[in-house]
Amino acid sequence: MSDEAVENSGPIVVKSSGVKRDRVVLFTIDDQDFTVPAKPGMRVAMKFLNQMKKSDNEMYGVLQLLEDMLGEEQYNTFLDYDELSDDLIGQVAEQCIALALGNAKETTGK
Repeated sequence: MSDEAVENSGPIVVKSSGVKRDRVVLFTIDDQDFTVPAKPGMRVAMKFLNQMKKSDNEMYGVLQLLEDMLGEEQYNTFLDYDELSDDLIGQVAEQCIALALGNAKETTGK
């Protein structure tokens, strides 16, 4: 650490914009559209990465991500799909990860 003291100009104050994020159809099952945020916020990527770190298991992170992206109702509907397969979960997870982490890179400018 540097010997220079960091000036504290007070707390950081942040206000939510209240803007609803646009959603896009990620997949369809039996004519039911499942939507996700077109540009997920940094919160989604951070929760995904944090869950993977805490659990040391990528699948727990993926499940957290799917629920955050789809929303609780769509997530539960997806999990209740009788013909759910590893392949389908993998395809949906890949798309969600690409959206969440891709948008996080855009947000941080990297």
